[in-house]
Amino acid sequence: MNKKFLLIIEIVWIATGILALAAGIRYAITTGGSRTFIFAALALVSFLFAWIRHRQRIKN
Repeated sequence: MNKKFLLIIEIVWIATGILALAAGIRYAITTGGSRTFIFAALALVSFLFAWIRHRQRIKN
């Protein structure tokens, strides 16, 4: 894949992770409950995918 394309996908995954963290924190403060863990898991998966894309970009 093209390095620029991998960089764009990496940035999108990082932004998704940050938004999921922000949504989880907001949900924890306002409502609370078990959905907070879902947002945390989504953020963790997003950062994991960004790390995988970063490694792919470095190898190419």
